[in-house]
Amino acid sequence: MDFFQQIDNIALLEPAAHFELFRSISNALNSKDSGIQAVGRNHLIKVIDVWEDVPSTLKPMWEDLIEAVGFYPYIEKYKMTLTDLDARIRQEYHRSEYIFDKTLHSKQKELSDLILSKQNVVVSAPTSFGKSLLIEEIVASGIYTNIVIIQPTLALLDETRIKLKRYFDQYKVIVRTSQSASTEKGNIFLLTAERVLEYPDMPDIELLIIDEFYKLSKQREDNRANILNIAFLRLMKNPSCRFYLLGPNIDNISPGFLEKYNAVFYKTDYSLVYTETENLYDTVKKKPGGKVSYEDIFAVLDATEDQSLIFCSSPSTARKLAFAYSNHLEAQGNEQNTDIPLIQWINENLGVEWSLAHCLSNGIGIHDGSMPKHITVSTIKYFNDQKLKFLFCTNTIIEGVNTSAKNVIYYDSKIGTRDVDYFDYANIRGRAGRLMEHCVGRVINLKKPPQAKEMSVDIPAYTQNPIDDEVLVNIEKAEVKPFNMEWYQRFENLPEELKIILKRNAVSIKDQLELLPIIRAMLIDPHRRGDIVWSELRDRNLYNHLCIIFDLVKDRFVEGNDKNVLISTKWMATQTVSYIYSKNICQMIVERVAYRAKEYLKKNVPNSADMHFSSQQFLMEYPEMARQFADEAVETIFKFQKNWLQYKIPKWLNVVDSLQKYIAAELGMEAGDYSFIAEAIENEFTAANIQILTEFGIPSSAIRKILDRYGHHLKGLTEDQVVAAIIRNRELINRCLSVYEIEALERCL
Repeated sequence: MDFFQQIDNIALLEPAAHFELFRSISNALNSKDSGIQAVGRNHLIKVIDVWEDVPSTLKPMWEDLIEAVGFYPYIEKYKMTLTDLDARIRQEYHRSEYIFDKTLHSKQKELSDLILSKQNVVVSAPTSFGKSLLIEEIVASGIYTNIVIIQPTLALLDETRIKLKRYFDQYKVIVRTSQSASTEKGNIFLLTAERVLEYPDMPDIELLIIDEFYKLSKQREDNRANILNIAFLRLMKNPSCRFYLLGPNIDNISPGFLEKYNAVFYKTDYSLVYTETENLYDTVKKKPGGKVSYEDIFAVLDATEDQSLIFCSSPSTARKLAFAYSNHLEAQGNEQNTDIPLIQWINENLGVEWSLAHCLSNGIGIHDGSMPKHITVSTIKYFNDQKLKFLFCTNTIIEGVNTSAKNVIYYDSKIGTRDVDYFDYANIRGRAGRLMEHCVGRVINLKKPPQAKEMSVDIPAYTQNPIDDEVLVNIEKAEVKPFNMEWYQRFENLPEELKIILKRNAVSIKDQLELLPIIRAMLIDPHRRGDIVWSELRDRNLYNHLCIIFDLVKDRFVEGNDKNVLISTKWMATQTVSYIYSKNICQMIVERVAYRAKEYLKKNVPNSADMHFSSQQFLMEYPEMARQFADEAVETIFKFQKNWLQYKIPKWLNVVDSLQKYIAAELGMEAGDYSFIAEAIENEFTAANIQILTEFGIPSSAIRKILDRYGHHLKGLTEDQVVAAIIRNRELINRCLSVYEIEALERCL
């Protein structure tokens, strides 16, 4: 019987065997070999996982060992008794100085002291280490006045905002570029890298925090790496700015980077969670193409007793698998749970029957990057509150939210079209177990994991080899490497006004310069000038205008993973025009379902053109097809909104708008203006001061109700005043909202 089996049966061990187990774990923890130490920690975590079974007479010796290894959070959780005075003093030393209800583990304390000494720190630590808690520790300390926190997703930023609520008296929290910085107290800028660049007149920043800093590397094929590098360069122009860069499973970074910034690379595998592995990839049946059969994945899910994350390659795969498993549970007679307010919201607001509502009632959630923010945030909350047992997710779960589960099921070995590498897999695996809830997690591999490999993060802003031109132009001339100087000097020789525009657009300089003669030719050609010079939102040629702009930019400003999902410019233009006219995503979904239903009837039902089918009739007579069309429409329209309408399309419009204005001024001609259209699309056609509510994850249906009833009271207020007014009048406002909308409002504000 190995040690793990002994621990599982710890209550039945004879005293001699128990002491031998204790001695072996103690020896491993005292080893000079870090690998043996890790094995010892894992065994000790396993003991903590079965703490109720440990004989009470033997608990004191285990408590001494748990304290010696620095697991103070578990000592607090399980109310362990430390009899030794020195041990109690050490326990008190590990209580957070600034967060009244938190105790740090030994490595957290070590790292906290390093950061609070105002040292530049680059951290590589496991997912379960508690790196994010130290962000709160920094804020609570108050030692920095102006802090920028860059995180990869708006959902993660919002999660951080909610965690930092208790410090709103000390800091103004800024999440939008239209919010002004406070001069009376500190400021915390919770922004994506794009918004850092767009924020006007940012005060001198004293601390820059970049979460998931490996996204600086172009090797990860992340289409936002350049933007993140530019944001880093701009903020670090302040010589007194310090940084805290955090991420998991990183072995080294660009040579020389630490020396340049006098930084410390803090790497540790220390964790308070142990992950067990079960390999089933050789026993499960595979469908053509290598996918695990539904029969086998369903059998695995049926057998799990605890909450599970199921990793899928894409949103489409996650949804299809979740919908199929939901149907499987219903066929098994699964007890329905309708006590999830999001179900009612879906049924009342989408106008179609979306299968997600059925999934939720069967304890199944779906998380991917294309859903509206309020749905993903609510889904994670339901999962964390254990109202959902299964969460089908994509790679957004790695970097987009802070959640984990007892089980992680590795169902797919791809992210989109590329293979999962060891770095991806280690991060997926790191979601198994939950600090302070599940000491031991379990990974079930239905696909063979990739081979272990070192992860090195290159930082183009420092190495400059390779480096894209939009990053290079943000480097101080004295810092430019000799092999890049010729191109850099060519940029420096451009007119000053043009340089400002090219840098502000933060996309390929080369491609922008290639666009200039094309736009110039259009401006001076009387037959083509109208294609580029326009400004009316209701322009009857709006569709053609958008097609022309999208054709100009689509092959130039799309990079990384987006190249694999680029859709036709005509389809993009059609959907954008539809959105501009309807201003309602749900209406677009209904229209798409109606169109698909009409096409289906035309093809399959004779004389259907003479029949007038309502959506409800179609649902009643063709329920399976109606559900299929609804699921497809929701996925398509939500994905288009999240991936294109909320950033890329407004960005493209602004880039072309700025270039045509520059050339028109140079030629002494009248220019077009579609910057306001870009802003309206990005802000979902709501007033700028109201958009912050969407930012916070409040459903658009709730915002419309608030505006219908109380909009006149909110006119002329700043964003901060709007939020304050809603909080102040929350009880009155709740009367016009649904249960789900009230739930969202309470969570967000």
